[in-house]
Amino acid sequence: MESGDHLGNVFSDDEENDSFDDMLPKTKAPDEEEEDDSFDDPVPGMEELGGEENFGNSAVPLVVEDEEEENDDCDEEEENEEERELDLEEEDFNLLTIEKVPMNVLTSRIARVMAEILSRGEQAAIALFDVANKIVFQSTMLDVEINSVIALIIRGLESVLLDARQREQPAHQIEQIVFLFITKLSVKNKFMKCNDLLNNLIELIDSLYFNIESSVRARVIRLVSCLKEEANKYEDAMRERGDNIFLFTDEDPGEEEDVIPKGVHKRWLGRITKSLMDKSPQVRSQAVVALSLYDHDTVCKTKNGDELTVNDMLWKSMHDVDESVRLTVARRIHIVNEEEIDKCINYIERSKDNRVRQEIILRMASDVHLSSFAENQRFRLVNLLSDSESARIQEVIHQRLVESWMKVAGEDIVSPSIFPAPDAEHEIPKQFPSIILEYLDPFADPIAVYVFMKSTIIRYIQQISGKQSNDRDIEQFMKDCLKITAKDSESVGLMRRTTFRLVPSDTDPKSELRRTFLRIFITRCFVDVIFKLSDNRIDSHHLRNRALMFYLPDVTTFVYHLKEFCNTYFKKDDETTDSCKELLLYNIIHLINKAVKYGDAGTDKLIYKQALVQILENADLDFSDDSISTMVTTCFDLCESENETEELCDWVCKTASQLMLHETNEDDEENPSLKKAMESDTVSDRMYLRGSTMLLSTCEHEDIKKPTDSMTDLFQRIIPALLGNENKAIKKVGLELIGFATVIDFTNCEPYIKLTRYLIERDDEVLTSTGLHTLVRVIKTHEFPKTAMAIFRDEHEDEQSAEEALAKLFEKALISLQGVALVQAVQDCLSMLSHGRYAWPKMYCAILLIAFQKRNQNYQLAKMMNKFCKRSVKSDYRKANLLNGFVRAVNEVSKTNEHDANFNLLEMTELVCTTISSVPIVEEDGEKMKKKEENEKYIEVELAHKMISRSESLPSAWFIRDVFTAMTTSLQLVCVPMEHLNELHDHLIDALTPVRFNAEKTTVIAFKRFMKNCENLITLHQRMKGMPLTVDMKKVKLEASDSQEMIATSSSTSSARKKKNRQEWDDDEVAEESDDSFEYCPKPTRTRSRKRLITPKLGTPSKKNKEGFEKDEVEEEEAYEEINIDDSFEL
Repeated sequence: MESGDHLGNVFSDDEENDSFDDMLPKTKAPDEEEEDDSFDDPVPGMEELGGEENFGNSAVPLVVEDEEEENDDCDEEEENEEERELDLEEEDFNLLTIEKVPMNVLTSRIARVMAEILSRGEQAAIALFDVANKIVFQSTMLDVEINSVIALIIRGLESVLLDARQREQPAHQIEQIVFLFITKLSVKNKFMKCNDLLNNLIELIDSLYFNIESSVRARVIRLVSCLKEEANKYEDAMRERGDNIFLFTDEDPGEEEDVIPKGVHKRWLGRITKSLMDKSPQVRSQAVVALSLYDHDTVCKTKNGDELTVNDMLWKSMHDVDESVRLTVARRIHIVNEEEIDKCINYIERSKDNRVRQEIILRMASDVHLSSFAENQRFRLVNLLSDSESARIQEVIHQRLVESWMKVAGEDIVSPSIFPAPDAEHEIPKQFPSIILEYLDPFADPIAVYVFMKSTIIRYIQQISGKQSNDRDIEQFMKDCLKITAKDSESVGLMRRTTFRLVPSDTDPKSELRRTFLRIFITRCFVDVIFKLSDNRIDSHHLRNRALMFYLPDVTTFVYHLKEFCNTYFKKDDETTDSCKELLLYNIIHLINKAVKYGDAGTDKLIYKQALVQILENADLDFSDDSISTMVTTCFDLCESENETEELCDWVCKTASQLMLHETNEDDEENPSLKKAMESDTVSDRMYLRGSTMLLSTCEHEDIKKPTDSMTDLFQRIIPALLGNENKAIKKVGLELIGFATVIDFTNCEPYIKLTRYLIERDDEVLTSTGLHTLVRVIKTHEFPKTAMAIFRDEHEDEQSAEEALAKLFEKALISLQGVALVQAVQDCLSMLSHGRYAWPKMYCAILLIAFQKRNQNYQLAKMMNKFCKRSVKSDYRKANLLNGFVRAVNEVSKTNEHDANFNLLEMTELVCTTISSVPIVEEDGEKMKKKEENEKYIEVELAHKMISRSESLPSAWFIRDVFTAMTTSLQLVCVPMEHLNELHDHLIDALTPVRFNAEKTTVIAFKRFMKNCENLITLHQRMKGMPLTVDMKKVKLEASDSQEMIATSSSTSSARKKKNRQEWDDDEVAEESDDSFEYCPKPTRTRSRKRLITPKLGTPSKKNKEGFEKDEVEEEEAYEEINIDDSFEL
């Protein structure tokens, strides 16, 4: 066979033109058209088969024609549909009639086979595959110079590949079927030692791979994917059978032979790797599919000569600019070990691309077995159910991940192994929700397991009832659960009223504690789901009562079980240190609260309250601080009047005093004195914590607006003792008590608020974080000025200096913290900023730098900052402060080089740009809108001007690339009038010259992209107003050429001169003036804030405002003057 035969050139335009991609008109003769690429001539030998039937007849066209022609032929096709039904008993499709027939008959028969496939799709391809395989094999046995059967297949395939017309979905599916059919045929013949079709197919791919048309390149790569996929399937099948050849061959079963030659395999791998950088997204997407068919650890070389594995290349494509490519990568990525699972989860947690995140979750749900996840990986995915901001991500986890995990768990187990195994003839339903506890440990993360467990129960109810939403038959579901026998209920961990118990009577309570917790945990999940599904239903009250009756005992019995449980597991000398008893107590209290709230008995609240009071009074019982706080809060929730609340406050103070006197010398005297016991230091740490926690929980309750006399007296006695104690935990509680006590009693507790300053300044992260938390609580209630004067009254006479001193205290304390203490401090500061109106750019700067510091990325501070910006930074006043803080942050980052920088500046800039960008709104009054535009000051424009000025002063700085890249994608300038855009564009043109001749190539590209974005917006304004288009790159090119000529006159080729020029730009020192300003603005004035926001025009120094934006406003006196930003702190 000649080298060019694979192109199908044996078919001339004068003889025969057979194809399977275009529909042939039956009324046209071959000589009616001069040239036609659709091969309309009848195939020789067709007359023997019925005359008019040929390769292309009755085929679904790969190119979608006009809808009118399709509608005209619709009726005729329906009439002949029965005549064209596939009949495998015809002579053309009979395997026995293929033997000993000439080449022209085989050619006509393969044409008929392809026509049937094009006409009827996948069904015909499956049925006729053996026939086509026999035809191709038989054609290779004939002694002919040109194999017209293979030439016909290749010629028709080539016409499909080269047809650049647009496909629609039906034609695209037929095209895929043809690709799969031909590649299957070639691979099958390869193993029958007939390489002609495969070799011709490889030659066709090589000849068309670098075609100029992107659609042709995409189809060629898709053909490579089909061929590679079929080759992998056959190799896997042969590997399972133990050899790589078919049994009917005479070859040695031990020798191995690759379907695709190794040289071709290697050549295609290099080409596919390069295609990942193709300019067409369609080609890149198909290249991802082809590359994913190689082994994940196959090494391939990049353009730079780096050696990366296939999986590494796919992960690089995950950052492609086109979403379709990223979606393809998400569907095709190799997930082979825990490291790859971690990469997927990291992308889900940090990315903002919800569609790609959704595809990755779907991929893991369908292809990764539940046992392949490590425990921490399961919990990270489960936490997305409650932590993710995207409803789409939560829904896909709820629908697909829960479904997948429950199916896998249901195949392996019937009930959790911690419970007694059920009998062989058990009646436990399949995939009962509690089986997920075999893979998710509630003791590791009870909140995450609680959320996931509720999702499994909702799915289980839908599965049983077969209904959605409010149509679920909840009562029938509860009755079905009651049909489970008592023993089977024990096996799945579901409690019911008749078998409810907290302390077992027949076994050791300590050994049964974990099982009891799991039973209560499962029962709580069932009850909470039923209560949630009952909301907004007419029979909600009835359903809740039925749930309480089915699963829980009455309140009197429940309280008895609670007392018995506390007396058994919480004794002072009890050796049980398992934390599950605290979790169990919390879940018990939660269930009793449900029973009391929705129960019908009128005395339930009184019985429950008395029981909690008795438990709290018992000094022999030892509880954690959280348990004590929960019980005290519950007692106050049960109060129905103010008198009951005041009485309970007095009882708490009395009980706390008695508990602190317990185990002291004063306890044995007739008139014990708490003051003497504290002075003599005989109060035990355990009772200090218990009494102060009870008092702290009392002050924290929302119903406590002012202290009683007993509370005020106890404050004065206990707070100094707590702060003077050597135990750090007791000091921490004392600091927290100062905050809560000051909130409700500022006058009497003002002396104690001064002590927080000295504890904050100590070199102790726990006390510093707690002190900041205390001050924030007081500030949110009594405002910043009053708090500042209470702390610094002795040192500062005026209110302004006291406020600045308190601001410095916050800034210094914040940047000194690390770890969990830092997270708490940042959260408190953001809460304070969202509550009041502060001119505090330094605080914004500190939080931005801390949140986007790379070493703090595991603490999710950036996520906290993002939530703060979305919820609180809405007014122009706060946007302006955020802008000024960001400018300070950029100034700090610019002092480090790119390799030593520890900040994610790109994400920081994206957040700031997204936050300060204006949202387009529709004004009712056009004149009002015009007047507003004249007086409007746009913060996003100010941000752009400030960053352009920074690029002028430091044109070779690395941070310019990240800043302008983020501004291009995230800064919305749609609402900015054209006059401001023109000023911005002129400023960009002025700054382009120093950036162009000093910065790196990537920085110049980012700068020009932002400039192009401004030009597009100006063009949009001009078109909307019917103005002539004036913005283009001519001015930029002209100025650049002039500058180039000037540089060329001095030195045209010297790199040393260019380096010196760059140093001259960078060596300009930034003029900085010390400024420790801070101002608190209690009354917002939006009009004034907009006027004070903007710096004056270039050449005019900015004025310092008194309302509190930024006293060290940027001064731009000359074209390349540095920005004056205060260097107030260092990280």
